[in-house]
Amino acid sequence: MELITWRGTPGVGDFMWALNSAHRYCYDYGVKVNLEFQWEHGEDYLHHFEEEETIIERLHYIHNFYARQDDVTITHVFNAKGRYSDWKYTNDLKLLENGRLRQVAKKNNEGKNRFWFQSGVYTDKLFEEAPNTSWIFREDAIPKKYNRMKVVIWRPLFNAEIPRMWKNFLTVEQWDDIISMLRRAGLNIVELTYRTPISEVMYHISTCKQILCYDGMWHYIGKNYAKPMIVISNEGITTYHTGHALKASPDINDKNNIFELLEDIPNMLGKSKKLAVKYEQSSRRFW
Repeated sequence: MELITWRGTPGVGDFMWALNSAHRYCYDYGVKVNLEFQWEHGEDYLHHFEEEETIIERLHYIHNFYARQDDVTITHVFNAKGRYSDWKYTNDLKLLENGRLRQVAKKNNEGKNRFWFQSGVYTDKLFEEAPNTSWIFREDAIPKKYNRMKVVIWRPLFNAEIPRMWKNFLTVEQWDDIISMLRRAGLNIVELTYRTPISEVMYHISTCKQILCYDGMWHYIGKNYAKPMIVISNEGITTYHTGHALKASPDINDKNNIFELLEDIPNMLGKSKKLAVKYEQSSRRFW
C-alpha cells in the first residue's frame, strides 16, 4: 500500500480533490493507497461558529459514496507537525488578497505544499503535471430519477471568508437576477451554502436537473454525480477541477457570458446536459 499525504483545509472541494486524485491514481496504476490528511487543528474543529459538522465528518460521509471505495484507506494526522506545518489557512487568504504577494509566492514556490505521492508520479512543484481528478460515485449511489424542475445553485454570498477573486466575479444583485430569470422560466431553485448539512447537499445535488454555481464549494459532488453543471468562471483552474461543466463568463462583454446564455434557457440546459452525459459515459469504466 502506497502513501499519499495531503494538506487538510476547511474546504470540501479541497478534500474531494484529494479523494478523486487518489482514486484515479489507484485505478491508473493498479495499486491501493493510504491517503493521509494532515490537519493544522484537532478532530473536533469547526471553521465557522454556525457549522454543525466537522470537515472530518463530511469527508467520511462523502467517501462512502465513492466507486471502488476500498482502494483508498483514509487516515488523519491532527495538529500536524512536518511537511505542511508552516502553512496556515489565513496565509493563503493573504497571498490572494495582494497581487504582488501572490506573484512572489509563485516565483519562490511558497505556499505550494499541498500533497505528496510516495511513488513520485505526481509532485507539487510549479509547472509539473497535476493529478488526474476524473472520478465518479458508485453506480448504486446515483439516483435513476431526478426532479426535472429543480436547479441547485451556490454563490459566495454566505461564505465564512471573502472568496478568492476567481470565485467572486458577480455582485449580489447579479446573482439575484440570475435566480429570478430561472424562476420566471418555471424552475425551482434550491440554494446551498457551506453550512448546509452534507446529507442534504448530497440529496439535492443527486436529484436535481441542473447545477449553476461559482467555482468552488460543492463542485466536486456535482462532478462525481456527473450532473449537468454551469460554472460561472473563465479560469483555467475551473477546467481542471470540473472539466465536464459548461463554463460561462461573468463578463457581459464576453460572447459566452452567463446572461447571454440565460436568454435561451432550454438551449443552455441542453448544452450543459450534453457535456454531463459525455462525462458519465466515459466514467462508467470505474464501476
